[in-house]
Amino acid sequence: MELMQWAIMGFLATVSVLGLAWLSLEVKIAWYAWVCLIVGVVAILFGFGWAGASFKEGIAQSGAMGLTFFSGGGGIILLLSWRYLVAPALKNQ
Repeated sequence: MELMQWAIMGFLATVSVLGLAWLSLEVKIAWYAWVCLIVGVVAILFGFGWAGASFKEGIAQSGAMGLTFFSGGGGIILLLSWRYLVAPALKNQ
């Protein structure tokens, strides 16, 4: 199970880096938009790591908290930064 967690996290990290690389070629956005996108991706990966380690140790409440606060917060950061910082720049091109 632990190897599956690391494989999934590696896949998500690779897809995230490739997505950000594609975005850097497609649109010119401000530095703070990049900070928001990177922080969102790292928060989501941190939440998955936290949850996997907590579930492995048998502390399900901690794993659920990690998914809720870290991954949920990272998803909200990504959603808002995409909606208000990236999408308008894509529309203008």
